[in-house]
Amino acid sequence: MTSALDLNLLAPAHQTVRRPLHTETTASQALYLPIAPPTLGTRGAVIGRELYSGKAFIYCPFSTFGDGLPGGNVIVMGDTGRGKSSLTKTYTARQIRLGRQVVVLDTKEQKEREEGEWAALGRSLTGKAPVKFTPGGGRDASCINPMDPAIAGKRQIELVRTIVELGLGKPLDEFAGSALRLAIRRARLRSAETGRTPVLADVAAALRDPEETDAAAKRRSLDELLNDGLEVSYVLDRLCGSGDDSTGDLTGMLDGPTSIGVDLDADMIVFDLTKVPSGGVAMTILVAVISVFLEEVWLQPVCECGTGPGEHERTTVDARSGAWELGANPVTGCRRYTQRKRIMVCEEAWHVLGTPQLAALLERFLKFARGLGLSCVFIVHHLSDVDDSPETQAALKMADTVVIYSMKKAEAEDTVARLGLPSWTVEHIMRLRRGIALWKVGEVIYPAVQHLLTEAEQHLCFSSGAMTDLTSSSPELE
Repeated sequence: MTSALDLNLLAPAHQTVRRPLHTETTASQALYLPIAPPTLGTRGAVIGRELYSGKAFIYCPFSTFGDGLPGGNVIVMGDTGRGKSSLTKTYTARQIRLGRQVVVLDTKEQKEREEGEWAALGRSLTGKAPVKFTPGGGRDASCINPMDPAIAGKRQIELVRTIVELGLGKPLDEFAGSALRLAIRRARLRSAETGRTPVLADVAAALRDPEETDAAAKRRSLDELLNDGLEVSYVLDRLCGSGDDSTGDLTGMLDGPTSIGVDLDADMIVFDLTKVPSGGVAMTILVAVISVFLEEVWLQPVCECGTGPGEHERTTVDARSGAWELGANPVTGCRRYTQRKRIMVCEEAWHVLGTPQLAALLERFLKFARGLGLSCVFIVHHLSDVDDSPETQAALKMADTVVIYSMKKAEAEDTVARLGLPSWTVEHIMRLRRGIALWKVGEVIYPAVQHLLTEAEQHLCFSSGAMTDLTSSSPELE
């Protein structure tokens, strides 16, 4: 866990620490109507101030959970240059000071820095370079193997099927799906015989070379089973390449053994996807694979003291029923097992929310975020970037906190309609100034929350340097 004193990024600490607040009730009500929403408490990350009341705005889905906030998922939206990325960067950095761990899927490149927007912040916090994915591979490039044993068997089958369906552009029928499952199992067995881990190319080879026993088990002839999976094998060839062909969409990223060099205990892990073509099938597939990889490998139970559940004592809380809970760890001095909280940030999240297959794959990731101690933060420009499929709508409903920056009229009207916000918010959203957003936390609306940055954060979080002269005129927390 990172100590606040270790984070030079946020020094001096007094700029972002929580202070006792003093407000005169009558004065506050005079400035802000008596219907003003209640504060979210004094526990959490400082965001800035609520303009109508003048109160500090402090937010943390983990601290507020259960008190009108059923979950920790967040969606941030608004026009370009209004402050979405700056908010998310400072919010996650301040959450790290509270002991949280953050993973970022960074898809926005800063041309003047020749790296992703989150690279500088990640290095400042951890001293580590981002995990970079580059089409075709190359120096310092990483690769994740969807057939890696670290991904559980059923999830692995779901993941490979999703990869194929995204590449094919349509769902697989029952015959092709059955052939794919058989090929995955056969690829595992054949690779085990040679003492290596299977890759997607082994699945493609197994689809083109089925075995009699597999055909008989499905009451199919060998030729029928071959035809069932032939198209799937061609899709995998196109995505991963074959033989001397290295032009596949996923070559160098998902076609070989896992080479990802990542410290899973780091306070912030940045996956740099800026070299992957935006909007293409490779980006969508890569996000799917990384998300499942994180769920299976990163989201393991661990206490805030850094030890697993098995290293904590069991404490009986009801002798008659035998109910128990995890208590102290004598080695670390921890008094009670407390699940470490984690945050996952998706930049340009329309890759996730705009693809029904991907939204369906991640539905479990979102639905069980509470049990995983996870908060997912999605950043999009507008809801029009995503479709109206049932899978996408289900994902949107799991966002219990919505942050809306300024939008043009058409987008504001669409957003208000899709989220069921009051009609007055349309004009309000259109008139919000840069750095000020409407927050909806649970069912409570905070009309104007101004995000405030420290001087150090301005330089690490500003992402419009190519268009704007960076000055010290932005408001600071004092």
